[in-house]
Amino acid sequence: MSKTKGKTLADLRAAHDRKVVVPNKIKAAIQALAASGDEWIYEQEFLTLVKPAIGTTDIAKYRGQFEDFWAEMPTTNGRSTMRRVWFSSKKAADEWKETVSG
Repeated sequence: MSKTKGKTLADLRAAHDRKVVVPNKIKAAIQALAASGDEWIYEQEFLTLVKPAIGTTDIAKYRGQFEDFWAEMPTTNGRSTMRRVWFSSKKAADEWKETVSG
């Protein structure tokens, strides 16, 4: 007789623990960005890929887990605020970071 798998604590965390839910949403948004064919997107636009949506507080709190996928942009065109760009892959992010640092 085969026994079906029951609900696990991991299932509960994936549904209700923000420490699991938010990073999973960010991972899905990175995958959506890669699937779009775009190599990069500004963070405010990136947040629109996160479904269901998360706020700027959540992205700020969990962004550090994804340092390989984003970079801070230098201010340009008279903008006084720094912007972040998210990349569709670690490779694209590394290429950008090497370009601006070297």
